[in-house]
This record gives sequence, C-alpha cells and structure tokens, in this order.
Amino acid sequence: MISTLRVVWGSRRLRAAALSMMCIGAIAASIAPYQGLIAIKLFGFSDPQFAAIMIVGAAMSVAASIYVGIITDQWASRYTTALVSGAISSSAFVLVYLTRSPAMYVIAACLLIPVGFSLMGQIFAIARVAVNERAPHERDAVMSIIRAGFALPFIVVLPLWSLVIVEDADLIQLYLGMSAASVLSLLVLLSLMPKDGTEGGIEEKSGLSFRASMSELFHPRVTVRLFLIAALVAANTTYMQTMGLIFDGAHPNGTARTGRLAALIAGLEIPFMMLLPLVTQRVSKSTALLGAAVIYAVFLLTFPMLAGTDYVWLLAVPAAMGAAALLTLPIAYFQDLLAHRPGASSSLQSVNQVTSQLIAGATFWVGTAIASYGVVMMMAAGLALLAGVVLRLADSHDPTLSQ
Repeated sequence: MISTLRVVWGSRRLRAAALSMMCIGAIAASIAPYQGLIAIKLFGFSDPQFAAIMIVGAAMSVAASIYVGIITDQWASRYTTALVSGAISSSAFVLVYLTRSPAMYVIAACLLIPVGFSLMGQIFAIARVAVNERAPHERDAVMSIIRAGFALPFIVVLPLWSLVIVEDADLIQLYLGMSAASVLSLLVLLSLMPKDGTEGGIEEKSGLSFRASMSELFHPRVTVRLFLIAALVAANTTYMQTMGLIFDGAHPNGTARTGRLAALIAGLEIPFMMLLPLVTQRVSKSTALLGAAVIYAVFLLTFPMLAGTDYVWLLAVPAAMGAAALLTLPIAYFQDLLAHRPGASSSLQSVNQVTSQLIAGATFWVGTAIASYGVVMMMAAGLALLAGVVLRLADSHDPTLSQ
C-alpha cells in the first residue's frame, strides 16, 4: 500500500485526481445519508415523488455519462471536460442553497447534478490513462487508492453534520457544505491537473464514430454485466437512501445516528478497500463481488431489526466489508471490460451508479407501496444475491473475465 501511495503522490495527474475525488466524496458524504430526509422532510415531497425524482435524475445521469465518456475518448479532452462538469455541479448546489426552493431542488436533482457528476467518471478515466502501462495488479491498487479517497471524507464529514443538523430546517446547510466542496474540487483541477497530452496523460483518440462507440457500449456482453453490477451496487444505494428514514422512526436521536453509523462504516471501508488487490490476485472480480453480496445482504436484513438498539453499531463491520468491494471493484471491472476505452469504461462506472439509483428508486417505490422501509432493504438484499450469482455464472464462460 505504501508503494502505491508513493506512485499516486509522485504523479501530478494522479495526485490531482485523488484530491478531487476526496472533494467529491465530501459532497457524497453530505447528501447520500440524508437524501430521503431532504426530499421528504425539508422540501415536503411524498415517498412516490421522491422515488420519481431519483429515477428521473438517474436517467439524466445515464445519458450525460455516456455522452461525456464517448466524447472524451473521441477528443481526448479530459481536462476541459472535467472543468466544465465541476462548474455545473458547483452551480447546482449554490442555487439550491440560495433559493431554498422545492422547484430548484428538483431542477438540480434531475438535471444539473446528474450532468455535473459525470466528473466522477472522468476522474477515474484520468487515473486509468496515467497507469495504463503498469501491471494489472498495480492498476487495481491505484484505482483502489483513488476510490478510497472518495470514502475518506465520510469519516470526518458525517460526524460533523450529525452535530450541526438538529432540526429539519438545518438540513439546508448541507447544500452550503456541498457548494464549498464542489468549488474546492474545481480549484484543485484548475491548479494541479496537467493539461491533456502532458505528464502521463498522453493517449490516442478513439477513432470511433459516436454510433460505433454507442454500439460498443450497448453490446449485450457489456449491458448485461452493467445491469447485474448495478443491481449489486443498488443494495448499498438503497441502504443510503433509506437508512435515515429507518433510524428516524426507530430512535429518538435517529438523525444524528444516521451520520455516525455512516461515518463508522465509511472509516472501516478504507482498510478493506486497501486489501482488495490482494483478494483479486487470488479470485476473479465476479467471485469477490458475489462474496461481498452475501455479506452485505446479511447486513441489510439485520439493520431494520437493530436500528432502535445499540447493537446496530456491530453491523458496521459486515457493512464495511461488503460495501468496500461493491463500491470499488466495479471500477476495475469495467476498465477491464473495455480496456482500450478509458472514457467509455469510466462512464460505465457512472452509468452503473445511476442505474443502481434507478433500481434502488424502483425498489423503494415498490417496497413502500406494499409494506415498509424494512421490506425495501429485504428486497434489495435478495436482488443483490441473485445478481451476484448470475454475474459469476456469466463470467465463468468468458475467458477474459473469469480469471
């Protein structure tokens, strides 16, 4: 791990990518556990309306990520694209905070934030280009470091928000924090990121037309695996969307507990992320993902029963073990799947995230319509287990992915 950290810090491109990813992690730490509370308790939307907002925003993110990934491969213009994406996301958070309007919240959630968050996929593409010539296990180790940078802010940011947020009205302060983190990410890219074609960022343009690139992305070999991995990741997405609501109904101090448990899990995820390259040297990525699905399903099934007790803190260990793999391995998996298309493969990671939001939104909608938030988590656990088994079976017949 120390040698990998030296590699990251010794490259201006990787260093900028890691620092920018930490800023993006701070944004995610600020909004992810509180999504349901913001939409339902702060802005007054109903459960079905919240689910609809999540689905529309996810669909817009899919379109934006695919378009940006293809264009950056065609033009090899990752630096400029990252700056534009960062500027859009910054404006979204600032506008919601200044207007405090439900209408602006919907515009930001359904349009501006999905477009701006294509930045995350491009950060992974930038990092992949910088390590393309290294051995596979070294590439995996670097990507694990970059992904761990995303998780690191959860340790600090979530406990701070648990102290700041004591009433529904205070939830708007989340957007002030996200505005600051987004602007800082933009400044990091402006000041530290070398321009395209310099210092480890030299790459050839894809040479593919937009139509040919789309055909490559929508080949059944790719789309089936994308959906299966999204179903796996949806387990974590469902948890993040629902945990605050379950805690709020199960404990008098539920809002504060939301931030504290999420921070504890995120802190424990980091060492598990660092160990993942050792795991993938011995088993295939799909085997590791199946194991993670089993562990995380146990966590999801147990959490609603223990949310009102102090035993809930014990669940942080299995939650972190499962989430570390579910959130990190898809990055390297997609980059192996489309090894010569760093932009397109990294856009698959963004599409994976938002497709998981689509699946999680649909799960939330159905689960709350027929029963309770606890049933939502039960459905997510079952879906993750099924997806993990099918992915492992599919990869066992693909020689490039079975090892």
